[in-house]
Amino acid sequence: MATARFIARVFDCVRAADREGLVPGAGSQALDGLSGAKTVGTLQRLAGLFAEEKDACYLEIGVYQGLTLLSVALGNPGIACFGIDNFSLLDPAGKNLGIVKDCIAKLGAKNAVLINADYEVALARLADHLGSRRLGVYFVDGPHDYRSHVMGLLLARPHLHDNAAIVIDDANYAFVRQSTRDFLLTNPDFKMVFEAYSPAHPANMDAATRKRHEAGWLNGIHVLVRDRKGVLPDMLPPVSDSRTLYVNEWLVHRHQLAELAPDALVLAQAVCLGDKDAEASKRESLAKAYAAERALFDKRFKDRNVYSDGLTEGRFNRAPS
Repeated sequence: MATARFIARVFDCVRAADREGLVPGAGSQALDGLSGAKTVGTLQRLAGLFAEEKDACYLEIGVYQGLTLLSVALGNPGIACFGIDNFSLLDPAGKNLGIVKDCIAKLGAKNAVLINADYEVALARLADHLGSRRLGVYFVDGPHDYRSHVMGLLLARPHLHDNAAIVIDDANYAFVRQSTRDFLLTNPDFKMVFEAYSPAHPANMDAATRKRHEAGWLNGIHVLVRDRKGVLPDMLPPVSDSRTLYVNEWLVHRHQLAELAPDALVLAQAVCLGDKDAEASKRESLAKAYAAERALFDKRFKDRNVYSDGLTEGRFNRAPS
């Protein structure tokens, strides 16, 4: 399919999802998940663009309980749909893998394939799972830190279809917007088709606001498309001019107690807000966490830990013969 024609159809898919949400009758079973209806509808329609191409497939990072994977698979039974997840996040009871497998069997989604692995491991060996297939639609919804998003995009890039659409979830997060922007700036053959945001994370919305955004794009979305011929103008997601957040990451990573940073921030919040009960509780839990890992922490310096001890002082690659 010609580039301009394919891009036009991508626009049509997103516009249809914006108007109508889910594809009627497709994936409407009782599935649980953390994506907005318009996001799911976009994925269903985009996958449909590759229904006649045997060498194309759908892939997502971050399966959770199967909402997007099964909605796309059920709506497009002729296309192979792969989902990568090691079910280490958002699964405190360890039930999500079983839930997804049960749903696949119950709903007869034979074209839905789980890749139960860390996303970096799976993407590094993606050809072992996909064979000769190329990624027509790639949905990025795994860990939302900056590095994970960048690596998710870069590792998948060699496997993308000549006409490929990338959908990035949770674009409300500043570091997700930054990773999308950096990918677009360094990969000019990809352009942004659409972006949408909501005023807060769903966890911080009141019930009425959350319900409205659950019917929409929920926690933000980016839609990218391969555009080798430069059909589309540049369009970049908004980001802050400040780099303080990323500099702070470096300051945390080198600190002796780096792993305790999230708990320490909660303690700091309680102190700053004058919440004495929360302060006492978090001090206790922080002390327990420190004691549990003290053998590790005591091996480090107070600051500027670089973890380079024992590395080579000079090493060449193998020279050409």
